[in-house]
Amino acid sequence: MIRKNIKMRILEGRNAAEWYAEEILSTPDIDVTQFRSSFLNYLCSKFLLKPSEITTDNFYEICQISVKKAVKMPSGALDAAETASKCGGATTAMNKKVLFIMAVKREFGINISPGESASLETFTALCDCVYNKIKKKNAGGKEED
Repeated sequence: MIRKNIKMRILEGRNAAEWYAEEILSTPDIDVTQFRSSFLNYLCSKFLLKPSEITTDNFYEICQISVKKAVKMPSGALDAAETASKCGGATTAMNKKVLFIMAVKREFGINISPGESASLETFTALCDCVYNKIKKKNAGGKEED
């Protein structure tokens, strides 16, 4: 029963994220305030969080909050345990950040280079990056690789 509830929650989050992405993409003249609100809800849907649970602008810390909620473990303890057990030293939160950016690239049809991705330390910076790339795409601008 618990497994079924978890699966249903993940599917609901996925469907909600698709809805927010479609809302953003189907509004070519979306202003930055509306975009930020919809993109926050998109992220929350992907991470199975409520906007009120996001207590920081630091994107890595947001990923930690999501992982911490999923495994019910303090974020610092989780990172220490994972780093000690993985040869690459990548944490679940770091993997979540990378996978989220890959999903954003795919679902919004934009390019975020590895260098850009690495420099996106805050959710605000991520929002600005994605917003500007979508606006450029909607204006007929070509994405650079």
